[in-house]
Amino acid sequence: MLLFYEYEKSLEIQNVGTDMKSRMGFKAFKLFCLFAVAMLVGCAGGRDGDDLEGGAGDSGMKDAPCEVCGKRGDIELKITGEKSYREWNKKAFARLDSSAVMGVFPALSVKAERPAKCKFCHSYSADALDFDLARVEDSLMVRAFPKMRRELMLPGMRLPNADSSFADSLSKMLLESVFADGKKLADFTPWLERDGVEQDISRELPASFKNLLNALANRYELRYLSIPVALQVRMDTDLGKSGGFTWKILWTLWDARYGELVFLVYSEFTAETTSRVAPEKEWAEPFAARLWKMLATDLSKLENH
Repeated sequence: MLLFYEYEKSLEIQNVGTDMKSRMGFKAFKLFCLFAVAMLVGCAGGRDGDDLEGGAGDSGMKDAPCEVCGKRGDIELKITGEKSYREWNKKAFARLDSSAVMGVFPALSVKAERPAKCKFCHSYSADALDFDLARVEDSLMVRAFPKMRRELMLPGMRLPNADSSFADSLSKMLLESVFADGKKLADFTPWLERDGVEQDISRELPASFKNLLNALANRYELRYLSIPVALQVRMDTDLGKSGGFTWKILWTLWDARYGELVFLVYSEFTAETTSRVAPEKEWAEPFAARLWKMLATDLSKLENH
């Protein structure tokens, strides 16, 4: 952590792209930047694509254009096998400052799996998943906090270009930070053991994790951090009428100034098609309703269970 603070003092905060953002609007600009970064440098987090039957992973996702995808109406999905856990820090949630600045991270870790043979997987990849999640997330955050300024935590954005080599180490530091039950933040285990639970809880973070959040707040002049910690999606051509996928995600919001969690949602489900339209896009749509529940819940009426 000493090295982290020394590094913090050695760099100046830069604000890049202000004119472009004002022309395009934050939502369009965010999607543009995520797409550009995904194509050029793969964003700041881990990207892992694997064939379920072994092989080239994302590098093998070059199927011929799909002749049936998206041509016969909307993708219709049935959600099965759902598991979930939701946690709010009522005190932190109650003092949310809607006019503060939020740092918006890309997913720190994304794993995209697909069969070796998949006619509708031509547009599917780890970066495409992250891009689609960002689209859903941005829409909901604008709806929940219309006055809050959201800044992308990417080099050339809220992170100065000089911090580009630091971005990957930051992702690793966050993923390996000890959190619930003495486990790393990236570990899904604590939430799988609490399936179906919703609760108000105030966790005391380890000093190193709290200091890291505080340092980020000070370094980049932020109050909040939205962090999709880990996303795992597996395409399955045998599900439903036209294929489907399994989805697992841990999504978090932090008050970086106070060094504490505001809320957290773990969501796992299987999405099966009920129509002939294959799931070749908009994989994050089912998660949207689950994330919105976190933002819209009246905590005064929350009963821990």
